Amino acid sequence: MTTMICFEAAEGSYCLPVHATRSVRTADGIITLPEPVPDVTGIVPGSPSLTVISPLHAKGTHILVLEVADKTFGLLVDKVTGLRRIDADAIRPAPHGQVRPIIAGTLETDGQLILVADPTALAERL
Repeated sequence: MTTMICFEAAEGSYCLPVHATRSVRTADGIITLPEPVPDVTGIVPGSPSLTVISPLHAKGTHILVLEVADKTFGLLVDKVTGLRRIDADAIRPAPHGQVRPIIAGTLETDGQLILVADPTALAERL
């Protein structure tokens, strides 16, 4: 069993392993960058500042603060829906058709399709 943090972005349901998550915070205070690289929404001031990405096209009310491969960054999401324990055997292969894959698999619970995001692939967006 793996514990996942579940969230919504752009009308889709997602989850990712909770071990990559450091915190959840509001998206208040994001400063947009002039001419950012694709998927970078902006930064949140702090020491150090936090780069925020939005490859899932969220409108963004919350940020999942992730730490992966020595990178700490924010993932903009619309809503955090909670934690869920998931049997690894329930995760199906990733869908075809991704140019730069960030979805590692899919699962269905209660008739709902949930996309499993790959934290390492998200970190590679920076």
